[in-house]
Parts: sequence; C-alpha cells; structure tokens
Amino acid sequence: MKKPLAILAIVLLCLLAGVGGVTLAIGPSGLMKMAGFGGDERAEDTVETAEDSHGKDAVGDGHGAKSKTEVKMPVMPFPEIIVNVTDTGPQGGQTSRFLKLNMLMVYDETAEGADRLIAREIYLRDSFQDFLRQLHVSDLSGSYGLAMLKTELLRRARAVGHTDAPHEILIADMVVQ
Repeated sequence: MKKPLAILAIVLLCLLAGVGGVTLAIGPSGLMKMAGFGGDERAEDTVETAEDSHGKDAVGDGHGAKSKTEVKMPVMPFPEIIVNVTDTGPQGGQTSRFLKLNMLMVYDETAEGADRLIAREIYLRDSFQDFLRQLHVSDLSGSYGLAMLKTELLRRARAVGHTDAPHEILIADMVVQ
C-alpha cells in the first residue's frame, strides 16, 4: 500500500516540477496560451505611438480602441572600434589589452532630432572611443558588464545627438585580447 502511494507522490511532484519549469521558460501568459485559455494580448509585433493613441489621427470608437502602426527602427552601423583597455596582470601590475567592438545603433527615425544622428556619426564614434578607453577588463566581464556597456553607449549617443531617438545599442562582436 505504501509503495503505490509513494510512486503516485513522485509522479505528481515530477508533473508539478515540469509545469513549473515550463511556466518559467515561456512565462505564465505563454502557458495559458498553450493550454488554450487565451494569453497576454500585449505581446504583439507592432508598436503603438503616442500620437496614434491620443492624437487626432486615432481611429476607434472612443471607448479605448486604439490604432496600431508599425514604427520602423533603422539601424546605424559603426565601423569597427579597437581601443586599449587596462588589465591587472598575474603579478598585480597594470597591462594593456585590446578591445575590439563591432556595434550597431537602433534609432527611431520619427523622433525629433533623428536626422542629427547621421550627421553626428563621427562625434558619436569619438564619444564611444573616449568612454571605451577608460574601461578596465573587469568592467566588461559577465552579463552585467555587457548591460552596463550598452547602457553607457546609449546614454552617450543620446547626449551627443541631443535627442531621445537612439533606442538601443546592439553589440555584434566584442573581443578582448
């Protein structure tokens, strides 16, 4: 009697662990959608603009229906950047290493001042190089280092362009040698 009950308890625990793992992997809304109970309607490929939802171009019945339009986000590639970064050697002394970075900047072409970004590309590159030269190799380690790098580069792009048009920095290649 105890053996079948123990097997049933183990099977139930495995089933619950599997459902929990799937929920963590695809999210609760994905699990609900997979089970056929609908899902989260916010996960769409279109981006709603503020003008469409509040401006005179809004289409709807006046009761919350909003028009969805796609906002094209062009990508500005940057030439490869190679800079020296400092590192601490095995004996504790400062050494110099190379950082090679290939990146792209995604920006909103409909935002005010987006046209200035293309004209100021060399200034953006110079600002990025100034920042990258100040880094230590340990600043670039792990996912936190990559997130910090992207955040700082995006902040500098917005400052140099005097606009909020830069949306994201994408790192194609990053090599520390």
